[in-house]
Amino acid sequence: MQPGERVLAWATGPGPEWFIGTNLALHLPAPSGGHRRIGWEAIERADWQAETSRLVIVEVADWGAAEPVSTLQVDNTGHLMDLLRERVTKSIVYRRYAKVRRSSGLSVVGRRSPSGTGPISWSYVLSPSLDPADPEVVQVADGALATALVELEGL
Repeated sequence: MQPGERVLAWATGPGPEWFIGTNLALHLPAPSGGHRRIGWEAIERADWQAETSRLVIVEVADWGAAEPVSTLQVDNTGHLMDLLRERVTKSIVYRRYAKVRRSSGLSVVGRRSPSGTGPISWSYVLSPSLDPADPEVVQVADGALATALVELEGL
């Protein structure tokens, strides 16, 4: 953990594995041992599948890249699910949907560490039917980001 990072919630898995939520990040077991730190602002979404006791963490990806996905078997969720929802939501400082064609579009999302410090990182969520290499999609994404930057400058 980083200096100033405080444990707020945790969950356990088989093995036993520990999943730790702090004020700044989620710490997951790393394949090589120890833990892998994911800042709350680097998590796109999380899905809890109660019937299978699985937690799916989807991380923010670079434009056109596949989103990294971690699927975790969780035996005892503790308060981690509430913390996960609260911290990921709190990291989002801006979200705007932009239509590309018919019912397809994209969202431009600005995130910042829940500490409130550091730069805003920008990402996009595209409708499944959209190709990130399509020039029209790129143009709409660029326009949506430009609008976001102007709107945030005025705040």
